[in-house]
Amino acid sequence: MTVSVRKPRATAWQQRDFRVYLTGQCSSLSGSAVSTVAVPTLAVLDLHATTAQVATLTFLAQLPNFLVALPAGALSDRHPKRILMITGDLAAATVLVSIPVSAAIHTLTIGQLYGVVLLLGVAKVIHDAAAISYLPDLVGRELLQNANSKVGAAFSVADSAGNNAGAALVAALGGPDPCSPTCFRIW
Repeated sequence: MTVSVRKPRATAWQQRDFRVYLTGQCSSLSGSAVSTVAVPTLAVLDLHATTAQVATLTFLAQLPNFLVALPAGALSDRHPKRILMITGDLAAATVLVSIPVSAAIHTLTIGQLYGVVLLLGVAKVIHDAAAISYLPDLVGRELLQNANSKVGAAFSVADSAGNNAGAALVAALGGPDPCSPTCFRIW
């Protein structure tokens, strides 16, 4: 009688670089999901934005997907993908920080939110273009299907968690303070 010993199948989880990549991607996606919920809600509750203003905010958030995607793909082909991903996330974080700072000094406007969502969209498109093309370089062709399945599952969880965190953030901050048209109760 012979006993055959099966060699364990290699997976993307075994690669440290993949785990770091996935953690960073999930963090980025969760942050994007939080801002997708929180920024329009902020516009309505704190700035008393009209329906047209919220529609414009949503339109400007999606505009970079159509205008920047092609150049972002070319950019990610010609420059280090990891640097583009990190730069996109840092740019998004920097732009987002302007919201609480402006709210704290009572200068937040709908125009600023328009600029923030537009710049966030550009940063996200650049980040995503680099991230999509980085995965095959990271895990190799033989593990690409395994890695993509793990990325898809993790992204579903991260997006849902980000949306829920955005809703929780809005619930925690509450509506505007009646004594100040541009200041949340906690500030």
